[in-house]
Amino acid sequence: MTPGDRKERASHYYSKNPPRDQRRFSLRLDIKGKRIELASSGGIFSKSKVDRGTIVLLESMILPEEGEVLDMGCGCGVIGIAVSKFRPKLKVTMVDVNPLAVRLSKENAESNNISNSTVMQSDLYASLEGRQFDLILSNPPLAAGYKVIFPLIEGAKSRLKEGCSLQIVLRKGVNAIPKKMANVFGNVDLISKKSGYRVFRSIRQA
Repeated sequence: MTPGDRKERASHYYSKNPPRDQRRFSLRLDIKGKRIELASSGGIFSKSKVDRGTIVLLESMILPEEGEVLDMGCGCGVIGIAVSKFRPKLKVTMVDVNPLAVRLSKENAESNNISNSTVMQSDLYASLEGRQFDLILSNPPLAAGYKVIFPLIEGAKSRLKEGCSLQIVLRKGVNAIPKKMANVFGNVDLISKKSGYRVFRSIRQA
């Protein structure tokens, strides 16, 4: 089923009112010489393990040495916390519309001794007015459908500094999203293909 086929009324994790599930989980990820330990919970994406798409993005993403990075749809904070550990000079902002995801990301940033990140509740870019970033990363919420993902892509262009990029990981076969990236930015590149996932990058040009 593609994101466009999802029913409007379907309950999903990228929501102000996610599915109710009180189970707690402990996750661990060893990547690029860094260990990340995370608290997770029902009601967020990939609650009981770090999903393969996120790992492929973390292995493939192209990071600046300095500047500001946005983790859009942060879930329990895996991407933002990893970026903070990989590049301590970066300032990382993690956002999610799901209040549970925001609480978990704050908890996990603290438990991983992350000092160069902030976490905010935001419906896409609504709480980021006037801010621009050197990189936007996302494992986009496919369950939320194109009605969320297309505005994520459209809004990224004005939130990026000139010459900076949006990088997204997708399952193989999801083709409408890179097409949308190409339409919005005038460019899209496949920067990684691994384990049934692809990482695409679009750059904001002059």
